[in-house]
Amino acid sequence: MDWLRTLFYPGSASGGGSTTTISFEGLDPGWALLSWIVFALLLWWLHARLLTTTSRGKRVVITGLRLLFAAGLLFAATRPVLITTLVEKVRQKLIVLVDASASMDLADLRSSPEDRARALIASGKLSPDGGLSQTVPADAGRPTRREVLKSLAANSRLNLWSQLNDRAELVFYSFGHDATENPPPAAGTDGVAVAKAFFETLPAADQTTALGESLRQVLDRHRGEPLAGVFVMTDGASNRGLAPAEAASGARADGVPLFLYGVGVTEPRDVALASADAPRIAFLKERVTVRVRLTANGYENQPVIVSLRDPSAKGAALAETTVTLPARGSVDTDLSFIPEKHGEQSLEVAARPLEGEASTGNNVSTVRIRVIDNRVRVFMIDQEPRWDWRYLLDFLQDDRRLALKCVLLDGDPSLLKLPNTPFIAKLPDDRAALYDSDIILLGDVDPVRLGRERMQLIREWVDQAGGGLVFLAGPNHNPRSYAGTPLEPLLPVVPFSGPADQFAARHPEPVKLALTSAGARSPLLRLAEGERENSAAWKKFLGVRWTAKVSRARPGAEVLLVDPSPARATPSGPGPVLARQRFGRGEVMYFGFNETYRWRSELGGKHYAKIWSQVFQALSLERLSGASKQVQLRVDRPEYQLGERVVISGRLYQADFKPLVADVVPARASFTSPASTADSPPQEVMLRPVPEEAGGYRAEFSPAVPGHYKFFTLLDPSAVVEFDVVEPRLEQADAAMNLALLDATASAAGSRLLREENLFELPKLLETKGGSVTSLKRLELAYSPILLSLLILFACAEWLVRRLNRLK
Repeated sequence: MDWLRTLFYPGSASGGGSTTTISFEGLDPGWALLSWIVFALLLWWLHARLLTTTSRGKRVVITGLRLLFAAGLLFAATRPVLITTLVEKVRQKLIVLVDASASMDLADLRSSPEDRARALIASGKLSPDGGLSQTVPADAGRPTRREVLKSLAANSRLNLWSQLNDRAELVFYSFGHDATENPPPAAGTDGVAVAKAFFETLPAADQTTALGESLRQVLDRHRGEPLAGVFVMTDGASNRGLAPAEAASGARADGVPLFLYGVGVTEPRDVALASADAPRIAFLKERVTVRVRLTANGYENQPVIVSLRDPSAKGAALAETTVTLPARGSVDTDLSFIPEKHGEQSLEVAARPLEGEASTGNNVSTVRIRVIDNRVRVFMIDQEPRWDWRYLLDFLQDDRRLALKCVLLDGDPSLLKLPNTPFIAKLPDDRAALYDSDIILLGDVDPVRLGRERMQLIREWVDQAGGGLVFLAGPNHNPRSYAGTPLEPLLPVVPFSGPADQFAARHPEPVKLALTSAGARSPLLRLAEGERENSAAWKKFLGVRWTAKVSRARPGAEVLLVDPSPARATPSGPGPVLARQRFGRGEVMYFGFNETYRWRSELGGKHYAKIWSQVFQALSLERLSGASKQVQLRVDRPEYQLGERVVISGRLYQADFKPLVADVVPARASFTSPASTADSPPQEVMLRPVPEEAGGYRAEFSPAVPGHYKFFTLLDPSAVVEFDVVEPRLEQADAAMNLALLDATASAAGSRLLREENLFELPKLLETKGGSVTSLKRLELAYSPILLSLLILFACAEWLVRRLNRLK
């Protein structure tokens, strides 16, 4: 059909490789032909009958012109369309995807001959195809990874970019959190010059590396285009988004070759502060311990000083210790200090930089601690005075951090008349009085005296309000009599169901309680910094004469102390004596003996006070970490990275401590940026109810800028939840080139990882072949100027013949 295209659209002829077909989008061609034949016969008959005086030759001319005009009209009525498939040769593109994250500015200390050889091959000082066995000097300098890429661009011996430019059109992208295309060069610009200019201005500032996501983006942008491949230059520090191996598998499925070049060293000498963990809540003038983990490589047996400082205060460190580093791996240490001021505190944990470290940006971490001077409200309930009760009562009254209320159901009424007495006449019946407590100590009380309704309130207080409950066992009721009551599920142990005399039976000889492995690790029972010293301190305690017999520990409970005697053994092992478990938002502890006063024997009150203080701190944490008693909101951690969603959740109560019921609760979030000391205008955030959780509310939002944030509700604006939003520092976390990730990505792509010693092979791996682009071109013949001109010509010729022969 090319002749029709040439006839009706002169000059539209395509080169080789094109094909042309015709289709009709109007009147069916068969009906058009039949109509023309009928018209021709009718016209011939009419001319023969009516033009009798006209010569035969003239009639043939007139009839022919009229039939040609009719044929042209019917041909246009069929709406013929010529469809030409054009196949055009184009040059394939090579996508060059270059890492522009902050880790590319790391200056690697190249201690091995192989790594020094790689740097010299990149700079052109060693032969590109000579391998790693070439003679190298002891010092090859410390170029950054970005400088290595610049050296490759200027390396005339390798001549990499000139060879690649000969084989494909180079398209450059830089990537960090996503891929950014380099502006296309002006027409006629040399590709080698473009490459050199690109690497000269390559940034290295992005704090995240989304290698997989960036690879997926460039593949999507160039889908359908003829690609010679994608050449990725990176250190493999992918820390966000799609897994690189998954994106590489997608490239392989699309038939796009993927070439990976790894820059950097796999085992740099470095010390990194992997983590620093501190309690969310600390008490004023009470020792706080920050747990620090260091990772190191290449500094075997070298000491490093780790310190804890308050950046806002000048002066000596709050705590400091020296750690001996392993050859490779991690080491833990503790930093302890006593806070001297209350409020939110941001503390800096730092490992002093050592000579030759690949990066010092990962030597620092920040922890946030909320130091409170609030008094913990303790409500103590017992039925009658006991020895253990007397010692514990004295401790509670002497501790300035505790506010005590006490009910002794069968106590002397004269206790109510003592000066500054903590005793109250009876158990409170209202929810508000109970919910005002942070910790409840429940002694050997008959549950009948408590009443089922009050026990249900205590259960809700633990479950919903995050209260801390302590069961203090006794030979009469606790915990045996609590089976089948609302408080039974809260017990970390399953109560003994046998005879009462077995439950109350005393040991014939004192039995020393034993730490479990969980107890030895637990901060609640920590009496000394070292595990051996702690274990030795516990072994010095005197034995006890009675422990409560129980069936077993409840599933999920953590057992800290056990009675190793056969008389208290359970089917699962020694009888649990000290255990803890979470129940809803609160925590419950079980003391299965009534002789904690023996912790004072021969050691004075030092360890006794320390253990109970640690217990009270742990139990009150949930309540004290809330913004207020009525607004029990909190964040799951004190610091977020920019881009992460902040989740604020908890429970809200009315003035009488009944769960708040509302469709939404208005709240505000204000922040102070690091560059300013003034709070910004608050951002509106809505708290919404959590299904099937009485009084439970939750809000999520993504902070747009880093800074110190304060979140509060309009229900109680004075109850503030504080947290920090910081710029992500993922790039400093690990200084090593991620060889394993790059190998896995290359394997998923069906290729292999390239390093400096075999980078000269890349141009050979890149197939030299032209691509092609297929396009369709429509030509509608009905609108052809040639067809229109022919119709006009036939009409005019027919009219001229008639006029010359004086015919109508």
